Amino acid sequence: MANSSSTEVIAPATGYIYVAPPNTPAPLWPFIPNHDGPVEPVWKSIGNTSLENGVELSMDGDDPETLGSWQDPALITTNPSKTYALTMNLEDITIETLNLYYGGKVLDTAEVFVIPTNPTPAERALFIAGSDGSQMVGFHYPRVSIIGSDSITLDPAAITEVPVTATILSAGSGAGFTGMGQVFKKTDIPATNPTLPPALMSSKKA
Repeated sequence: MANSSSTEVIAPATGYIYVAPPNTPAPLWPFIPNHDGPVEPVWKSIGNTSLENGVELSMDGDDPETLGSWQDPALITTNPSKTYALTMNLEDITIETLNLYYGGKVLDTAEVFVIPTNPTPAERALFIAGSDGSQMVGFHYPRVSIIGSDSITLDPAAITEVPVTATILSAGSGAGFTGMGQVFKKTDIPATNPTLPPALMSSKKA
């Protein structure tokens, strides 16, 4: 039996989460993962997230079921639909994180956040970069619906966490592809961030 290889595994000791308007295409890949993030200014870091409670991808839906006939007990297998969601525990208490938790639409320049009477989940594009220090992987979800998923605990002995769940939706027009998302496989972290093509650079200056 061939020896197993560790070349494709990664232990993401650090990670960064970026948000953008829904259906924003993935940023130039790879980039240097940090709070500054991708070179496209449309992608903004969500800030600090929990070290103890990492990002968890969950899947909900019925299991496949085997159906048969009298002649063939295992004739077909059903293919039930699945719903995917990400659970994240945000630690920066900002207008943006409060918008995501409470389902508000307060401008990020506001000094006071007003909790809405009727919360509306926030739609965003989401990009997650996980790094082991020398290499990184990336997950791009062009359209997710985010809302608070658990209680906020003010613990004097711990950093306050704002737990939210992002339900992954189908990509809309403008995302550059059809589907639920993209996974960028492990690659070396570049020495410098990539640069935008001249056409995009000039359009951003206009």
